[in-house]
Amino acid sequence: MMSFFEDLKRDRDKQIMALSIVFFVLAFPTYFYLAASNSDGSSGLNSVEMYVIDGELTYIELDAGDEFVADGDPLVIDDLHTDSIDNAEDLNIVGVVLTMSYTEAEETSGAGCLADGGQPAADTITGMTMHGEYNETASGSNGGESGSHSVESWWVNISMFEEVVLMSKADIISEIDADGAGLGAYSAEISVDAEASGTETCQRSDAGEDVTYTIELIVLEYDIKPLVFFEEL
Repeated sequence: MMSFFEDLKRDRDKQIMALSIVFFVLAFPTYFYLAASNSDGSSGLNSVEMYVIDGELTYIELDAGDEFVADGDPLVIDDLHTDSIDNAEDLNIVGVVLTMSYTEAEETSGAGCLADGGQPAADTITGMTMHGEYNETASGSNGGESGSHSVESWWVNISMFEEVVLMSKADIISEIDADGAGLGAYSAEISVDAEASGTETCQRSDAGEDVTYTIELIVLEYDIKPLVFFEEL
């Protein structure tokens, strides 16, 4: 160690190298700090720059259940409200998702069912979410056995999440911040269009489906970071 310092005192090239290392170590974090600080001012909000949108999506259960949904008689799930969620007004609620899973519930009768009862027919299960002006519908099929699908409704531009964009920070916020749009009442509806197959010696009937469902609010916590290129240093 002592010989290194002795060489440093006499060798000008080593002195320049040591000073360069010290400068880089000090300047590198300072540069990023200043870049982030400048983007937070009022002028930074409206300045068009390259940003990366980072963060996390979390899900908060609003309701869940397991119900028999009769053919042609929709299950209506209402009286749901963000008032039931602690500190909901502090959350950036950007969407809602209804997830459903279901099985085949066909019943058989007839002497020939043990020998050749045919195959269950596929049924169509449709889910709908409703929140103010934001309504979404999607259908799935059990394929004659079991199945699952979900319905998602968004009121922000979620396609920007985890992407690099060339925009102002103010415009980005307007696209991904719900600004309270997720607060209020919610409802959902699940309906079944049942089909039944059969043979001459085995009759099948299908009165509906057992549906397990979960309704969740989607919360986005985001962080807008300036994209810094190393060649700028």
